Amino acid sequence: LPSSPYVQIGSWVSMAVRVATAGARALIRPRLLRTRTPSFLPPTHYLCVSNGGAAPSLTAFSSSRIRRTFARSSAPVDETPEDKARTFLVSLGHDDPPGVVDGVVSALRESGLSGEALLATVRSMAGRWEVGEDEGLEDLVGSVREEMKKKGGGTMVTFWVVPPNAWDSGEIEEKEEQVESEEDRAAMMSRAFRVEALEGTSITDAAKFGTSEGCATLGEYIECACSGIMACSTCHVVIDPKWFGGAEGRVGEPCEAEMDMLDLAYGPRRTSRLGCQVVLTKELDGMVVRIPGGANNLMDFVPFED
Repeated sequence: LPSSPYVQIGSWVSMAVRVATAGARALIRPRLLRTRTPSFLPPTHYLCVSNGGAAPSLTAFSSSRIRRTFARSSAPVDETPEDKARTFLVSLGHDDPPGVVDGVVSALRESGLSGEALLATVRSMAGRWEVGEDEGLEDLVGSVREEMKKKGGGTMVTFWVVPPNAWDSGEIEEKEEQVESEEDRAAMMSRAFRVEALEGTSITDAAKFGTSEGCATLGEYIECACSGIMACSTCHVVIDPKWFGGAEGRVGEPCEAEMDMLDLAYGPRRTSRLGCQVVLTKELDGMVVRIPGGANNLMDFVPFED
């Protein structure tokens, strides 16, 4: 084609487009490589840069200038089977008071278990914990707690328990409750048995984990289907009127959530409480507790498939 101003202008425009395109690619490519594959960058790259008023030129540079520095995470430390057992116990809520988890692991060690055998035993004793079916782990944890309290110099609290056949323990209307005579009360107390448990223990925990003879007898009367989370009424007890409310330090009124459970209990009375919510203190030394004539367990009415 003959040379003309229009052809020259078109050639300059075409060259400018090619140079701009090459420069853009050179600018973008390292950035993409840096973001997506920083560990596979080639050692040298070329970038199109301007050189004053002269034609653009390609300049070499090291990939180390654009390589992103990543923080190197420390390698995870493998848990031992005993560490996994501790983590499992904490996940089930058996971490109160501090030290009880280590106490459980130590107790299992003393029985000759270690490593994977210890972990398997803890999981086996937990049973079907998702649905509240324990296979002995709660008893072990409770025993460790009691032992910790004894070593800590805990104070023993004594209270008296009246069995259901020693008083009018049947289901009656609240308005039908009668004031007991001194003779009836004396006869009732003559059949009561003594229970000793550490201060800070609930009545239900005394029945489940206590080591005295009275605690063992109490355990024959009190059930705890919900593991003490106030989701049933199987640990329902009736506090003697002389120990309920009034004077400071006596057993107080139940909260609203506890009252909801007591409404489902067998033969609730004005002084009814859930055993898991009554914590023994030195002010309650000598307290009298009565056992109802029955217990309503909602789990008995769940239609399980055969």
